[in-house]
Amino acid sequence: MENKKSKLNRVIVIGHKNPDTDSIVSSIVAQKFFEKTEKIKTKAFRAGSLNNETRFILNKFKVNSPELLKKIKLTDEIILVDHNEKTQIAEAINFSQVIKIIDHHKVFIQTEKPLSMRVEPLGSTASLLAKMYQEAKKKLSKLEASLLLSGIISDTLNLVSPTTTTEDKKIVRELNKIAKLNLKQLVKEMFLAKSSLQGLSIEDIISQDYKQFQMEGNKVGIGVWETASPKLVEEKQAEIFKKLKIKKQKEKLSYLFFFVVDIIKQFSVAYIIREEEAQIVQKAFGGKVKNNLLTIKNVVSRKKQIVPQIEEILKK
Repeated sequence: MENKKSKLNRVIVIGHKNPDTDSIVSSIVAQKFFEKTEKIKTKAFRAGSLNNETRFILNKFKVNSPELLKKIKLTDEIILVDHNEKTQIAEAINFSQVIKIIDHHKVFIQTEKPLSMRVEPLGSTASLLAKMYQEAKKKLSKLEASLLLSGIISDTLNLVSPTTTTEDKKIVRELNKIAKLNLKQLVKEMFLAKSSLQGLSIEDIISQDYKQFQMEGNKVGIGVWETASPKLVEEKQAEIFKKLKIKKQKEKLSYLFFFVVDIIKQFSVAYIIREEEAQIVQKAFGGKVKNNLLTIKNVVSRKKQIVPQIEEILKK
């Protein structure tokens, strides 16, 4: 019944607001997956501007960027990839129109009706899509394998993030049998693009990888900036603090946290704008905030090492 209905309606495949590489490439490949496996005519969209790393990937593999979703029709159906938290869903979307979710994050939602949902604790949604292709016995093209590899490398920081699983590593090996890429060179190029501040405003730096969460009745914003060149961001500290204060007030947040993640040396620096945030990060990660900064060793993952720790403190 669902497939017959979907042939008549537009089916939108889309990732979260402030999309990262995994979100974008997963949307593109998921579109192909559902067309191949369920004969559903779908179209990939994006829910925000591309970051420099994602632009690099799409340019490298000569892929057009998904169109920015601005409006939807009442008859549209939605497939969400790489998210399920309602605060991260594109503003134009009515959640009642969601028919499928493919994700690798904690499940936040309570649905109004039954829907198809595939969630696994993998390092990226790209890994999950690779599994789904294998299970469906459908062949990935060289381009699709290359895009999925890029999504996995990005989300797992080249398989060193604590979110990385043995299965992710196996999937990377299998995908590269198809893509035949020089992975060391790809990682180097991706990290360089990820670290670039070219064409970015301070607002872009704090918002490009930013998500909102509901925690114990609190509206919490958590942004990260992953970089191989943290000094480039350090030079803009004064401007960043100013913009963070404005953002917290504008979005009426209970708490706002921003972390600069050194993807080479594997540590994070938390930028603290108020005493209430300072108390929380000190309890969550230890150490003492100095000059509105807290250095946190061996913490690089928002999903696994930042969000759960902050949420645990707020529960107390």
